[in-house]
Amino acid sequence: MIGIKTWLENNRKIIKIVSLLVISVLAILTFALIPINIFCINFPEWIVVLLSVLFCSGLVSYFIFFKTKLVTKIILPIVFAIVATGCSLFVYAFPYWNSYAFKEYDGVWLNYDEVITYKAAEEDINELKRYLKRTHPMFKNGLSQEVENEFSMSLNRLKSENKITVNDLRREIQTVLHLMGDAHTTTYNNYPNDAYLKVIPQKNFDGYSITAINGKSVKQIIDDVKPYYCYETEDWINVDLGSLATLDFLGYSEPFTYTWSNGENTIEQTYTADDFVSWNDFVEIRNGYYVPSEPKEFVYYDIDEQKSLAVLTLTQCTYNQTYINCVKEMFAEVKQKNIQNVAVDLRGNGGGNSLVGNEFVKYLPIDSYYDGSFDWRWNYITIHGNNGKIKNERSKNLAFEGNVYILTDSGSFSAAKDFAMLIQDNNFGKIVGEPPANSVNGYGDITNFRLRNTGLFVQISTKKWYRIDQTKTDDYVMPDYPCNGNDCFAKLYEIIG
Repeated sequence: MIGIKTWLENNRKIIKIVSLLVISVLAILTFALIPINIFCINFPEWIVVLLSVLFCSGLVSYFIFFKTKLVTKIILPIVFAIVATGCSLFVYAFPYWNSYAFKEYDGVWLNYDEVITYKAAEEDINELKRYLKRTHPMFKNGLSQEVENEFSMSLNRLKSENKITVNDLRREIQTVLHLMGDAHTTTYNNYPNDAYLKVIPQKNFDGYSITAINGKSVKQIIDDVKPYYCYETEDWINVDLGSLATLDFLGYSEPFTYTWSNGENTIEQTYTADDFVSWNDFVEIRNGYYVPSEPKEFVYYDIDEQKSLAVLTLTQCTYNQTYINCVKEMFAEVKQKNIQNVAVDLRGNGGGNSLVGNEFVKYLPIDSYYDGSFDWRWNYITIHGNNGKIKNERSKNLAFEGNVYILTDSGSFSAAKDFAMLIQDNNFGKIVGEPPANSVNGYGDITNFRLRNTGLFVQISTKKWYRIDQTKTDDYVMPDYPCNGNDCFAKLYEIIG
C-alpha cells in the first residue's frame, strides 16, 4: 500500500493529465454520438446515457482527488451534470434517433416472399410499437386500446400460420396503421428483388390499360386493398398492379390473367413469374417505346400572353435555390408583360417542404398573413408551434396584384395541400380542381425507420397540423371551382375568359 501511495504521489502530475484526457474524450464522445447516430449509424440510447454517467463520474472524481478551487468543484460538476442529463434526455426524445431520414440503410433487407420466424415477426412488430409510442402525436398518452387490440390480433393471426413471409408481416402491420387514418404513417412496398410485368410498356403504348386481374375488376381490387392501405381520402389509394410483390401482397399467385382494354377492344392474357423482370430491365423496356423528352426541372413556368396567364408548374415541393430563382424569374416576366393571372399547378405533387408556399407569397401585395399551427412530438415533450400572423418578407419591386389560382387534384398531397390551404385560407386566390389528398387537420413531417429483422421501411408522422382558418369546418381544402383534375386548364380558361 505504501508503495502504491508513493507511486501515486510521485506521478501525480502524469495522472492528472491522463485523467483530464480521459474525461475530455468521454465528454467529446457524449456529444459526438448524437450526430453520429443521426447521420452515420444506429445504436441504443443507453450508450449515450452510459457515457454521460462515466463523464460526470470522472469529473467528480477528478475534483475529489486533485486540488481545485471550491467554487470550481461545485459549479463545474453541476454545469456538466445538467449538460449530460440534457444529452441523455435528448436521445430518448429526438424523433429522428435511429431514423434513416439522414443516412443510408445497409442492414438486413429481405424480399417480400422470404420466410421469417414468428419470433422475428413479433420482434419487428414490437419495435414498430415502440416507434409509434415514442414518435406519433396520436399516442403521446400511449397506444389507443383499439390499436393495441389490433396489434394483438395481428400477432395471433401470424402465430397461427404455418409459414410467415415478409409480405404476411407487412399485411398485418398495415391493418393496424390503417386504423390511424394518417396517410403519412405507413410501410411501403419497398423490396430488393421486386419484379414488374414486362409487357406493360408495350400495352400502354398501344393504348391498353389494366381493367381486371383474374376476373376481378380494378375497382374491386382497390376496394379489397382498403383495409391494408393508409389514406385520408380514398382517391389517394394507388396500387401498382404490375408489381409481383404487390400481387403477392393482394393474395394473388401465378398464373395471373390480366384483362386489358383500350376503350373499344378487350383482351385477356395470362402470365407467370417468368414474365416479370427487374426494375432496371423494366425501365429499359419502357424506354424502348417512348422517345425520351427533354427532362424538365421539378419547377418551371410558361406564359400565355394571349390569355394573360402565367403557369408555375411544381411537381414536388422542393425548397431550394432553383425554386427560388424560378419563382422570381416568373414574376419578373409577369411584371414585364403585364400578365393579369398567375396559376400554380400542383396536380400530382406529393409534397415536400411547405416553405414553397411562403416563398410564393413574397410576391403578393400583402404585408402579413396567417400560417397554420402544429404540435411536434418529441416523445415525452410536445412542442407547440403557433405561427399565427407572419410578416411577409415581400418583394415590393415585383408585387403581383392580379388573380391567383391553384390547380389541385387527388394526387396533391402534404406540402402541396399546405400550399393550397395557405392561398385559400388567407383569401389570396382560388382553388381549381379536386380536393388534395389529405386533411387540413392531419399529420405529417415524417421520420423513417427500418424494422430490424426484415428491413421493412416504415415512415411515421411527428407533427399534428391544424388548419390556418379555424372557422372553416371542412376537413379538406375544397376547391372554389371544382372539376376533374384533368380538366383544370379547361376550367381555368373558362374562368379567366
